[in-house]
Amino acid sequence: MDLNTHVIQEKQTGPTTQKSNKFIVAGIVGNILEWFDYGIYGYFAVAISANFFPANDPMVSLILSFMVFGLGFVARPIGGILFGHFGDKIGRKNTLSITVILMGGSTFIMGILPTYAQIGLAAPIILAVVRLLQGISAGGEWGSAVSFLGEYAKPNRRAFIVSFSQVGSAAGLLLGSLTGLLISSIVSAEALNAWAWRPAFLLGIVIAAFGIYVRRNVEETPVFQEAKDKHNQEQPLLSIFKEHKLRMLTVFLLISGALVTYWLILSFMPTYISSFLKLPLSSGFSLTAITLIVYMIALPIAGLLADIFGRKPIMLIGSGGIVVFSYPLFNVLANTTSYASMATVVSLLAIIFALFQGPNTVAMSELFPANVRVSGFSVPYQLASAVFAGTAMMAATWLIDKTGNVMMVPIYMCATMVITLCATIFLYKETRHVSYDK
Repeated sequence: MDLNTHVIQEKQTGPTTQKSNKFIVAGIVGNILEWFDYGIYGYFAVAISANFFPANDPMVSLILSFMVFGLGFVARPIGGILFGHFGDKIGRKNTLSITVILMGGSTFIMGILPTYAQIGLAAPIILAVVRLLQGISAGGEWGSAVSFLGEYAKPNRRAFIVSFSQVGSAAGLLLGSLTGLLISSIVSAEALNAWAWRPAFLLGIVIAAFGIYVRRNVEETPVFQEAKDKHNQEQPLLSIFKEHKLRMLTVFLLISGALVTYWLILSFMPTYISSFLKLPLSSGFSLTAITLIVYMIALPIAGLLADIFGRKPIMLIGSGGIVVFSYPLFNVLANTTSYASMATVVSLLAIIFALFQGPNTVAMSELFPANVRVSGFSVPYQLASAVFAGTAMMAATWLIDKTGNVMMVPIYMCATMVITLCATIFLYKETRHVSYDK
């Protein structure tokens, strides 16, 4: 089906405000848990490296820790394929219920896992397995959550509503950042490395329980029900590789640079500030919290702008802004000791990036018809996650270690964001008027 053949025919109707709020919470709670877990791993990377990857060189331990962190991203395509299929066959709601249970259980195991000193080599091996399970669940969560939100949204507010999926991700990272800030503020560095990182992971089971409760009390989307009735015998995975290869390539390229930017701005910052800029870890956590708060506020605004002016113009401003301004902004960050200046820099980075991410999520999902939306969106997105997101912090750490230049972070960010900018210009065609129920 050609993208232009399902131009908008939707009625300008949607759920009531009360129901909309319930559907938004149900859609984003898994993202909150997912990114809370991913975030606290990044925030407590130094402690995890000391407990599970002891080495004479702390930098080697840190790189090994980020390698295992990256395993979660390597597994995400498996989750995208597996749960993408389920999302298109058994429904968005049912798939979301499964993924939140798997994520919550894996996060809890992280909190009780014995260290290398206690059980030897088995500790990092089990850690790697847990990260793989987390990656599979995360890979299955995203596509179903975005489709769930988009299919319940009014057509003229779809970018705004779907932007809350990104708000949920940022909220999870913020919760992780605040948890890290609180723990690092009340315990000593020795206690943090010894045991105080564990309670953060144990909190995951609480978020998971809330997610299960909320998702059991919402209905499946009418769009999925209609698509299932019309295409019940079709195999989504076969369809996307047969009919939608160019759109999948577009998604892969649109998200590649954005994933690197996302992790280097929103998760790597505490490690960057403490390990490379030699400032207190608490400053890294608090600056990350500021970044996430600004990002969360800017995302829905970017979504509203995309509903008014179109996805592509706003995405071009955001991706172009990262390419042009990230290096000079990081240069200020690396050469100032003023907390106010640093807070201003990270806030500007968050706003610029939100201008791209706000409309980008809905734009990628709008490329696919309803019967293959979760699979078509999830598979290339999670493949890009494995290649770019999973290696972002490890690559940044390695580049700085090899060159001695802390400005390798924005250089690497700009290089990958150029890919996304080119895809936005040359491959992506405006989807604001595309019907979401066809």
